[in-house]
Amino acid sequence: MSPIDEAWEGDPSESKLGQLEPMPKLKPLDPGMLVGQVAIVSGGGWNIGRAIAMRFARSGARVIITSRNRANLEETVADATREDLYMRHVVADLIQPTQVADMVEDVLCTEKDIDILACMAGGFGASQSLEETDPDEWLDVVMRNLYSTYLCCRSVLPRFLAKERGSILTCAGGGAFFPIVGVNSTAYATAKAGICRFTDQLYAELMDKTGIRINCLEPGMTWSPKDLERIEASEKVTGRRHPLRERNHTPEDGAELALFLLSPGAKALNGRLLSVDEDWWRNPKQVKKVADSDLYRLRRTFLD
Repeated sequence: MSPIDEAWEGDPSESKLGQLEPMPKLKPLDPGMLVGQVAIVSGGGWNIGRAIAMRFARSGARVIITSRNRANLEETVADATREDLYMRHVVADLIQPTQVADMVEDVLCTEKDIDILACMAGGFGASQSLEETDPDEWLDVVMRNLYSTYLCCRSVLPRFLAKERGSILTCAGGGAFFPIVGVNSTAYATAKAGICRFTDQLYAELMDKTGIRINCLEPGMTWSPKDLERIEASEKVTGRRHPLRERNHTPEDGAELALFLLSPGAKALNGRLLSVDEDWWRNPKQVKKVADSDLYRLRRTFLD
Protein backbone atom coordinates (compact mmCIF):
# COMPACT_ATOMS: atom_id res chain seq x y z
CA MET A 1 0.00 0.00 0.00
CA SER A 2 1.28 3.47 -0.80
CA PRO A 3 1.76 6.15 1.91
CA ILE A 4 -1.14 8.09 0.43
CA ASP A 5 -3.47 5.14 1.01
CA GLU A 6 -2.15 4.56 4.50
CA ALA A 7 -2.90 8.17 5.43
CA TRP A 8 -6.39 8.20 3.92
CA GLU A 9 -8.87 10.49 5.67
CA GLY A 10 -11.77 10.65 3.24
CA ASP A 11 -14.46 8.18 2.19
CA PRO A 12 -12.48 5.46 0.35
CA SER A 13 -14.37 3.50 -2.27
CA GLU A 14 -13.08 0.54 -4.23
CA SER A 15 -9.45 0.90 -5.21
CA LYS A 16 -10.02 -0.70 -8.59
CA LEU A 17 -8.89 1.70 -11.28
CA GLY A 18 -11.02 2.87 -14.15
CA GLN A 19 -12.65 5.86 -15.83
CA LEU A 20 -16.08 6.91 -14.63
CA GLU A 21 -18.52 7.59 -17.44
CA PRO A 22 -19.72 11.22 -17.54
CA MET A 23 -22.98 11.53 -15.62
CA PRO A 24 -26.02 12.87 -17.46
CA LYS A 25 -27.18 16.25 -16.25
CA LEU A 26 -29.96 16.31 -13.68
CA LYS A 27 -32.92 18.50 -14.55
CA PRO A 28 -32.36 21.78 -12.70
CA LEU A 29 -34.07 21.78 -9.31
CA ASP A 30 -36.08 24.70 -8.01
CA PRO A 31 -33.46 27.07 -6.52
CA GLY A 32 -35.89 27.94 -3.73
CA MET A 33 -37.04 24.39 -3.14
CA LEU A 34 -36.24 24.37 0.59
CA VAL A 35 -37.51 27.84 1.50
CA GLY A 36 -39.23 27.75 4.88
CA GLN A 37 -37.61 24.46 5.92
CA VAL A 38 -35.17 23.84 8.76
CA ALA A 39 -32.32 21.40 8.16
CA ILE A 40 -29.81 19.89 10.57
CA VAL A 41 -26.61 18.63 8.94
CA SER A 42 -24.36 16.60 11.23
CA GLY A 43 -20.74 16.76 10.17
CA GLY A 44 -21.62 19.96 8.32
CA GLY A 45 -18.29 21.60 9.04
CA TRP A 46 -16.23 19.53 6.65
CA ASN A 47 -16.06 18.10 3.13
CA ILE A 48 -19.29 16.32 2.05
CA GLY A 49 -21.27 17.60 5.03
CA ARG A 50 -20.14 21.15 4.29
CA ALA A 51 -21.12 20.88 0.63
CA ILE A 52 -24.56 19.52 1.58
CA ALA A 53 -25.12 22.25 4.16
CA MET A 54 -24.22 24.94 1.64
CA ARG A 55 -26.44 23.39 -1.04
CA PHE A 56 -29.39 23.27 1.35
CA ALA A 57 -28.83 26.88 2.39
CA ARG A 58 -28.59 28.02 -1.23
CA SER A 59 -31.95 26.31 -1.79
CA GLY A 60 -33.51 28.45 0.91
CA ALA A 61 -33.33 26.25 4.02
CA ARG A 62 -32.41 27.54 7.46
CA VAL A 63 -29.43 25.28 8.13
CA ILE A 64 -27.92 24.26 11.45
CA ILE A 65 -24.63 22.39 11.25
CA THR A 66 -23.25 20.40 14.13
CA SER A 67 -20.13 18.48 15.13
CA ARG A 68 -17.50 18.65 17.85
CA ASN A 69 -15.06 20.64 15.69
CA ARG A 70 -15.84 24.30 16.35
CA ALA A 71 -13.21 25.63 13.93
CA ASN A 72 -14.63 23.69 10.98
CA LEU A 73 -18.18 24.71 11.85
CA GLU A 74 -17.23 28.38 12.09
CA GLU A 75 -15.46 28.20 8.74
CA THR A 76 -18.55 26.76 7.06
CA VAL A 77 -20.81 29.38 8.64
CA ALA A 78 -18.42 32.09 7.45
CA ASP A 79 -18.71 30.74 3.89
CA ALA A 80 -22.51 30.88 4.15
CA THR A 81 -22.44 34.39 5.62
CA ARG A 82 -20.40 35.64 2.66
CA GLU A 83 -23.26 34.44 0.42
CA ASP A 84 -25.87 35.97 2.73
CA LEU A 85 -27.30 32.54 3.56
CA TYR A 86 -28.96 31.47 6.80
CA MET A 87 -26.70 29.10 8.67
CA ARG A 88 -25.57 28.70 12.24
CA HIS A 89 -23.72 26.05 14.20
CA VAL A 90 -24.17 24.09 17.42
CA VAL A 91 -21.08 22.40 18.83
CA ALA A 92 -21.88 18.89 20.04
CA ASP A 93 -20.13 15.57 20.46
CA LEU A 94 -22.50 13.44 18.41
CA ILE A 95 -21.67 10.21 20.21
CA GLN A 96 -22.90 11.64 23.51
CA PRO A 97 -26.69 11.14 23.89
CA THR A 98 -27.22 14.16 26.14
CA GLN A 99 -25.28 16.48 23.83
CA VAL A 100 -27.25 15.31 20.79
CA ALA A 101 -30.54 15.78 22.65
CA ASP A 102 -29.46 19.27 23.77
CA MET A 103 -28.46 20.16 20.20
CA VAL A 104 -31.89 19.16 18.87
CA GLU A 105 -33.62 21.04 21.69
CA ASP A 106 -31.56 24.12 20.81
CA VAL A 107 -32.73 23.91 17.20
CA LEU A 108 -36.37 23.47 18.18
CA CYS A 109 -36.24 26.38 20.62
CA THR A 110 -34.58 28.71 18.12
CA GLU A 111 -36.10 27.63 14.79
CA LYS A 112 -39.40 26.25 16.17
CA ASP A 113 -39.28 23.23 13.86
CA ILE A 114 -37.10 20.65 12.09
CA ASP A 115 -37.90 19.38 8.59
CA ILE A 116 -34.69 17.72 7.42
CA LEU A 117 -31.96 15.69 9.12
CA ALA A 118 -28.83 14.86 7.12
CA CYS A 119 -26.53 12.52 9.07
CA MET A 120 -23.14 13.13 7.47
CA ALA A 121 -20.88 12.87 10.52
CA GLY A 122 -18.38 10.04 10.47
CA GLY A 123 -14.93 9.48 9.09
CA PHE A 124 -12.26 6.87 8.46
CA GLY A 125 -9.82 5.34 10.94
CA ALA A 126 -8.41 2.13 12.44
CA SER A 127 -6.60 1.55 9.14
CA GLN A 128 -4.12 -1.01 10.43
CA SER A 129 -4.43 -4.72 9.79
CA LEU A 130 -7.05 -6.23 12.09
CA GLU A 131 -4.60 -7.83 14.52
CA GLU A 132 -2.79 -4.50 14.88
CA THR A 133 -5.83 -2.28 15.41
CA ASP A 134 -6.47 -0.59 18.71
CA PRO A 135 -9.90 -1.76 19.97
CA ASP A 136 -10.80 1.71 21.20
CA GLU A 137 -9.94 3.29 17.84
CA TRP A 138 -11.89 0.59 15.99
CA LEU A 139 -14.95 1.22 18.16
CA ASP A 140 -14.56 4.99 17.77
CA VAL A 141 -14.95 4.66 13.98
CA VAL A 142 -18.19 2.72 14.44
CA MET A 143 -19.41 5.22 17.02
CA ARG A 144 -18.66 8.29 14.91
CA ASN A 145 -20.40 6.84 11.86
CA LEU A 146 -23.17 4.49 12.97
CA TYR A 147 -23.89 5.47 16.57
CA SER A 148 -23.99 9.20 15.77
CA THR A 149 -26.53 8.47 13.03
CA TYR A 150 -28.69 6.53 15.49
CA LEU A 151 -28.54 9.24 18.14
CA CYS A 152 -29.42 12.06 15.73
CA CYS A 153 -32.36 10.12 14.28
CA ARG A 154 -33.52 9.15 17.76
CA SER A 155 -33.58 12.76 18.90
CA VAL A 156 -35.25 14.23 15.81
CA LEU A 157 -37.80 11.50 15.17
CA PRO A 158 -40.29 12.53 17.91
CA ARG A 159 -40.75 15.88 16.14
CA PHE A 160 -41.27 14.16 12.78
CA LEU A 161 -43.78 11.74 14.31
CA ALA A 162 -45.69 14.56 16.00
CA LYS A 163 -46.28 16.36 12.74
CA GLU A 164 -46.21 13.20 10.56
CA ARG A 165 -43.68 14.72 8.20
CA GLY A 166 -39.91 14.91 7.80
CA SER A 167 -36.94 13.78 5.70
CA ILE A 168 -33.89 11.86 6.90
CA LEU A 169 -30.73 11.30 4.88
CA THR A 170 -28.07 8.86 6.05
CA CYS A 171 -24.63 8.33 4.52
CA ALA A 172 -23.11 5.09 3.29
CA GLY A 173 -19.52 4.78 2.10
CA GLY A 174 -16.80 2.56 0.75
CA GLY A 175 -17.07 -0.99 1.97
CA ALA A 176 -20.80 -0.90 2.64
CA PHE A 177 -21.56 -2.96 -0.47
CA PHE A 178 -18.24 -4.52 -1.51
CA PRO A 179 -14.77 -5.22 -0.11
CA ILE A 180 -12.25 -2.39 -0.36
CA VAL A 181 -9.20 -3.97 -1.96
CA GLY A 182 -5.81 -2.81 -0.71
CA VAL A 183 -7.09 -0.83 2.29
CA ASN A 184 -7.49 -1.99 5.89
CA SER A 185 -10.97 -0.77 6.79
CA THR A 186 -12.96 -3.33 8.79
CA ALA A 187 -14.23 -0.64 11.19
CA TYR A 188 -15.26 1.79 8.47
CA ALA A 189 -16.85 -0.88 6.27
CA THR A 190 -18.74 -2.34 9.23
CA ALA A 191 -20.03 1.07 10.29
CA LYS A 192 -21.18 2.04 6.80
CA ALA A 193 -22.85 -1.32 6.18
CA GLY A 194 -24.57 -0.86 9.54
CA ILE A 195 -25.89 2.53 8.45
CA CYS A 196 -27.40 0.93 5.34
CA ARG A 197 -29.14 -1.72 7.41
CA PHE A 198 -30.23 0.89 9.96
CA THR A 199 -31.81 2.91 7.14
CA ASP A 200 -33.56 -0.15 5.76
CA GLN A 201 -34.92 -1.19 9.14
CA LEU A 202 -36.04 2.28 10.21
CA TYR A 203 -37.89 2.65 6.92
CA ALA A 204 -39.68 -0.66 7.60
CA GLU A 205 -40.70 0.55 11.06
CA LEU A 206 -42.04 3.83 9.65
CA MET A 207 -43.75 2.49 6.52
CA ASP A 208 -47.20 3.53 7.72
CA LYS A 209 -45.96 7.09 8.33
CA THR A 210 -46.12 8.14 4.70
CA GLY A 211 -45.03 11.70 5.40
CA ILE A 212 -41.68 10.58 6.85
CA ARG A 213 -38.99 9.55 4.40
CA ILE A 214 -35.54 8.07 5.03
CA ASN A 215 -32.99 7.34 2.33
CA CYS A 216 -29.28 6.60 2.28
CA LEU A 217 -26.86 8.28 -0.12
CA GLU A 218 -23.48 6.88 -1.11
CA PRO A 219 -21.21 9.78 -2.12
CA GLY A 220 -18.53 7.63 -3.74
CA MET A 221 -14.82 8.14 -3.22
CA THR A 222 -14.57 11.77 -2.13
CA TRP A 223 -11.25 13.20 -1.07
CA SER A 224 -11.03 15.87 1.57
CA PRO A 225 -8.76 18.89 1.01
CA LYS A 226 -6.09 17.16 3.11
CA ASP A 227 -6.35 14.06 0.94
CA LEU A 228 -5.91 16.19 -2.16
CA GLU A 229 -2.82 17.82 -0.67
CA ARG A 230 -1.25 14.39 -0.18
CA ILE A 231 -2.27 13.31 -3.66
CA GLU A 232 -0.61 16.39 -5.14
CA ALA A 233 2.52 15.81 -3.05
CA SER A 234 2.64 12.20 -4.24
CA GLU A 235 2.28 13.33 -7.86
CA LYS A 236 5.17 15.76 -7.48
CA VAL A 237 7.37 12.89 -6.29
CA THR A 238 6.31 10.40 -8.96
CA GLY A 239 5.84 12.89 -11.78
CA ARG A 240 2.65 11.04 -12.72
CA ARG A 241 -1.04 11.66 -12.23
CA HIS A 242 -2.30 9.59 -9.30
CA PRO A 243 -4.39 6.72 -10.77
CA LEU A 244 -7.20 7.06 -8.23
CA ARG A 245 -8.01 10.56 -9.51
CA GLU A 246 -10.14 8.93 -12.17
CA ARG A 247 -12.55 7.64 -9.55
CA ASN A 248 -12.69 10.65 -7.28
CA HIS A 249 -15.88 12.67 -6.77
CA THR A 250 -16.20 16.21 -5.52
CA PRO A 251 -18.20 16.90 -2.34
CA GLU A 252 -20.67 18.77 -4.54
CA ASP A 253 -21.57 15.49 -6.29
CA GLY A 254 -22.87 14.15 -2.99
CA ALA A 255 -24.66 17.44 -2.32
CA GLU A 256 -26.44 17.20 -5.67
CA LEU A 257 -27.75 13.74 -4.79
CA ALA A 258 -28.77 14.90 -1.30
CA LEU A 259 -30.81 17.78 -2.72
CA PHE A 260 -32.42 15.50 -5.31
CA LEU A 261 -33.57 13.17 -2.53
CA LEU A 262 -35.47 16.10 -1.01
CA SER A 263 -37.02 17.15 -4.31
CA PRO A 264 -40.53 16.36 -5.63
CA GLY A 265 -38.89 14.08 -8.20
CA ALA A 266 -37.74 11.75 -5.41
CA LYS A 267 -40.97 11.82 -3.41
CA ALA A 268 -41.79 8.19 -4.26
CA LEU A 269 -38.39 6.95 -3.08
CA ASN A 270 -38.27 5.75 0.51
CA GLY A 271 -35.94 3.33 2.24
CA ARG A 272 -33.59 3.31 -0.76
CA LEU A 273 -29.82 3.37 -1.18
CA LEU A 274 -28.62 5.71 -3.93
CA SER A 275 -25.08 6.27 -5.19
CA VAL A 276 -23.46 9.12 -7.11
CA ASP A 277 -21.68 6.44 -9.15
CA GLU A 278 -24.99 5.53 -10.82
CA ASP A 279 -27.20 7.65 -13.01
CA TRP A 280 -30.68 6.08 -12.91
CA TRP A 281 -31.91 8.65 -10.38
CA ARG A 282 -31.34 11.38 -12.97
CA ASN A 283 -33.97 9.84 -15.23
CA PRO A 284 -37.64 10.28 -14.08
CA LYS A 285 -38.69 7.10 -15.90
CA GLN A 286 -36.04 5.07 -14.11
CA VAL A 287 -36.97 6.66 -10.79
CA LYS A 288 -40.57 5.54 -11.30
CA LYS A 289 -39.38 2.05 -12.19
CA VAL A 290 -37.39 1.83 -8.96
CA ALA A 291 -40.23 3.31 -6.90
CA ASP A 292 -42.64 0.69 -8.25
CA SER A 293 -40.25 -2.14 -7.36
CA ASP A 294 -38.14 -3.41 -4.49
CA LEU A 295 -34.90 -2.29 -6.15
CA TYR A 296 -32.13 -0.48 -4.29
CA ARG A 297 -32.99 -1.90 -0.90
CA LEU A 298 -31.00 -4.36 1.21
CA ARG A 299 -32.48 -7.71 0.28
CA ARG A 300 -31.15 -11.23 -0.09
CA THR A 301 -31.77 -13.02 -3.39
CA PHE A 302 -32.19 -16.78 -3.50
CA LEU A 303 -31.78 -19.21 -6.33
CA ASP A 304 -34.97 -20.97 -7.44
